[in-house]
Amino acid sequence: MKHAGATARNAVIYARYSSHGQTEQSIEGQLRDCYAYAQREGYVVIHEYVDRALTGRSDDRPDFQRMISDAPKGQFSAVIVWKLDRFARNRFDSANYKHRLKKSGVRVVSATEHISDDPEGIMLEGMLESLAEYYSANLSKHVKRGQRESAIKGTYIGGIPPFGFKIQNKRLVADEEKAPIIKWIFEQYASGISKKQIMDELNARGVKNYYGRPMSLSSLQHALRNRKYIGEYVHNGMEVTGGCEALIDEQTFLQVQKQLDRLRHAPAIKKAREEYLLQGKVFCGYCGTRLVGDCGTSKTGVLHHYYACGQRKRLHTCKKHNEKKDFLEWYVAEQTAEYVLTPSRIDYIAGRLVEQYEKEFGGNKIKDMERQIDKLEREIANAVDASIESDSPHVRKRFFDKIELLESQKADIELDLSRLRLVNGIHYSKEQIMAWLKTFCDGDPCDSFFRKRIIDVFINSVYVYDDKIVIYYNIKDSKQVSYMDMCDDLEDLENQDAESGPEAAARSENKAARVRIIDNVARHNLKNEKPFNPAN
Repeated sequence: MKHAGATARNAVIYARYSSHGQTEQSIEGQLRDCYAYAQREGYVVIHEYVDRALTGRSDDRPDFQRMISDAPKGQFSAVIVWKLDRFARNRFDSANYKHRLKKSGVRVVSATEHISDDPEGIMLEGMLESLAEYYSANLSKHVKRGQRESAIKGTYIGGIPPFGFKIQNKRLVADEEKAPIIKWIFEQYASGISKKQIMDELNARGVKNYYGRPMSLSSLQHALRNRKYIGEYVHNGMEVTGGCEALIDEQTFLQVQKQLDRLRHAPAIKKAREEYLLQGKVFCGYCGTRLVGDCGTSKTGVLHHYYACGQRKRLHTCKKHNEKKDFLEWYVAEQTAEYVLTPSRIDYIAGRLVEQYEKEFGGNKIKDMERQIDKLEREIANAVDASIESDSPHVRKRFFDKIELLESQKADIELDLSRLRLVNGIHYSKEQIMAWLKTFCDGDPCDSFFRKRIIDVFINSVYVYDDKIVIYYNIKDSKQVSYMDMCDDLEDLENQDAESGPEAAARSENKAARVRIIDNVARHNLKNEKPFNPAN
């Protein structure tokens, strides 16, 4: 084992180069200067830690982390760097890792920057670290500025050139083989030929894009909108006229743009999509599968819309018949208006809504969320302290992951709290809610707008049998009633006559307010054989 005197003069070298114009020679130069410094100062270099093409802004550097892990083993007392910015360009990381090395009796020294341990030396070290951080933080700005200057000069920044161009002397110039194809595409489209016809012709000729794939409608659309073809080079929103060679004359390009705009705003040829008002809320009473919107044409050519059991439609394993769309929507709206919009039920619903509002948005909810945020802040602070004390990169990473998760949870709750505080300033009385509910009383279920409004507001879910309909209303909460819950409710309601007492009566009243079971629905009604002509 080495004695203390030998270990005290042992040192390691840490070298790093990033990809910004630096090469392997940069590493060799750093090592040469570091060895010269070690010889002058009487250090014995026992190991080299080298990270190639990695940035100093991040501490995710393999050899750097190995060096930090090796420090507590007591085999070296100094880390020699070419310059302090090789160690880190982030002041937090620099201070953090220097503190950890110092705990292991290791100091960081610069081979090219003479810094003493007196107060002035410490100030100089801090200044140099600040400059290193400034350089790193501004490097991306310099890169973007350089790209902007390149764009102004017409220098191509990078990436696959547009079809019809090639790169020559760092500029976009016409590709002798493909440029005529682009010109042909623009001329064809300007003359009224569709993109589909142009694409088919190109693919028939065997024309491929830069990836070796056939031309597609999306690639044609992109090409027809690309202003590079009239010599305008665009980079990060900055337009440079004459930044590249023009392949298309401006008049043809403008004509193509007008044609594209005209077709974009043209009315749809296809029939507007039918809106199924109960979609997502209506289910099969026999198997619990959703009823889905469907349509079919009769022998006379009339298009009919209806709701079909998804299980029967896909697998033919359910006996549920289809339901005429218009009738089912009208029937549910009409029964809801008749059953729910009575004075006693309006009073009951308004009372429940006030209770629910206080539960969801009241002051107690705000205090509860504030307590959750305080708890998360304490957990974050504890995790930060633990990560600083840990010497293991793996343990620290776990703490960092935990901190990130806790910060995310805290941000979510803070967002909800902000929304809650906004809503909390708005208070609805029972009388106001009752007045709002009464606005539904004068509606006509034959009016499509009223049907939509009443279904959106009141309907939680609808279970349809061939001779029975079970309608659940949004009175208790917004959670959709499941098929199993519906089956349980039917069983409970069948057995309610056997129960007695105030509690049973209260349960019965609560359930009756949120669910209606309509038995013996005549099949001739569901088949829409009675006169029925809802407003469209």
